[in-house]
Amino acid sequence: MKKYELSTLTNRLSGPASKAWDVGDVASKRMIEGEDIIHLGVGDPDLDTPAHIREALFKAVDCGKTHYAPLAGEMHLRDAIAEHAMGLYGGKISSENVVVCNGAQGAIFATFQCICETGDEVIVLEPFYAPYPAVVTAGGAKMVTVALNREEDYRLDMDKIKEAVTDKTKAILINSPSNPAGTVFGEASVKQIARYCYENDIWLVTDEVYWSLCFDGDHISPYGIEKYRETIIVINSLSKSHAMTGWRLGWAIGPVDFIKSMTDYTQAAQFGINQFVQNAAIAALKDTSTTDQFNELFKSRRDVFCDGLRKSNHLCFSTPRGGMFVLLDISATGLSGKVFAEKLLDDEKVAVVPGFGFGQSVGNTVRIGYLCGEERLTEAASRIVRFAEKVLRGN
Repeated sequence: MKKYELSTLTNRLSGPASKAWDVGDVASKRMIEGEDIIHLGVGDPDLDTPAHIREALFKAVDCGKTHYAPLAGEMHLRDAIAEHAMGLYGGKISSENVVVCNGAQGAIFATFQCICETGDEVIVLEPFYAPYPAVVTAGGAKMVTVALNREEDYRLDMDKIKEAVTDKTKAILINSPSNPAGTVFGEASVKQIARYCYENDIWLVTDEVYWSLCFDGDHISPYGIEKYRETIIVINSLSKSHAMTGWRLGWAIGPVDFIKSMTDYTQAAQFGINQFVQNAAIAALKDTSTTDQFNELFKSRRDVFCDGLRKSNHLCFSTPRGGMFVLLDISATGLSGKVFAEKLLDDEKVAVVPGFGFGQSVGNTVRIGYLCGEERLTEAASRIVRFAEKVLRGN
């Protein structure tokens, strides 16, 4: 190997799923150039961070909170996260079970560096969030996918999961409400997988960044079952619950030994998170009214957008029960998700994410976010239906 060649890690980080955002990048460039495009791609809705959270940041800066923070996070924030988590999950949770990271993405990446070795296997449910393959395989682990069925609303299928488990299985990664399909796992299946992982010494990593956006019932977390917490790691953030996507603050909750290892990792990777953002996060965690308002808002947006899509007799989807996205099956058009997304942007000025980034079984889908106002969403649905009909007519 020549000295200037890059490591094999770069290949694992730049796999096929990493290209899922290309259509959205093109759309963003065209918007900067003045085109009127309805961008329903990246999960960053048209909501500003609430004023009182922004004010907490300004106050923190004015008070000199601009220095290095403790590696695991400011103690007041870790305490606030633990208190918030006890409200969600019950039981006893302390700051020693919490580590603050650079967003949920940073937390989940660090998690798999800390729990997996080369040769380990990680089971991931498909459709999955597009960055998961890089997250899981970066440290040398192998990702094993278990495809869930749209006809069954992508329900958690324990029989399929058990079939995929081998003596190399180190972890199972779940995401509820899910990105991209909006699936919300029920209480029975959550209990079942938590118990299975505990009894078989398998880590259960649960990505819960959309916990506050459950439309048809309460969010159920495996971490709510105290006796199984020894093998459970929760990933969470404020990005979706408080419109803080750009603030890049998230956390992991887990056993004390795991948190100590994560703290060592943060020393090498980030050396702490900026103090003023952490102070603002404390203000956000004390605010429950915003999460309630956002839940109502996105439920209404979901209903309006899905009603618009149902005007097509050829486009299929499982109605999302949470989150911000619809995973739309466009198989009837004869186009792949990639081609559909590219042509939809060119012909109808609507940006969506092609499904190939979410797994092989959903290559003939596109992910669409209900990320803007209802009038705009109604227009977007109309354009998508019109485009699909035009393709079917061969125009």
